[in-house]
Amino acid sequence: MVITNRVSKKREDYTQSTRSVAALERAVDMGLARAPGQSVSYAVVDDAKQSRERVMLASEELDEYDVGFYREVLVRAASVLSPLGWRASDIEEELGQYTESSLASFG
Repeated sequence: MVITNRVSKKREDYTQSTRSVAALERAVDMGLARAPGQSVSYAVVDDAKQSRERVMLASEELDEYDVGFYREVLVRAASVLSPLGWRASDIEEELGQYTESSLASFG
């Protein structure tokens, strides 16, 4: 669930509000500033937000995540199965058989 991206600029040089920028902002808030060329690792907790609350750093205690975001990422990643006849709709149908759970339910 953790996404790791290498940042190419200083936080103030970014013009778009991306997930990586949100993670950089959280890192600065925690005194963990990242320089260009370093990586930032985060989990997406609410992709609809455009602020630093959109993500949590991998070092933070995560108790929930954005199921819809990860579902979409999973379906896109599973597109490698298309030569075997699995289409995105097939994968969505398969995923529909499972119940969404919180991370706390696994503790």
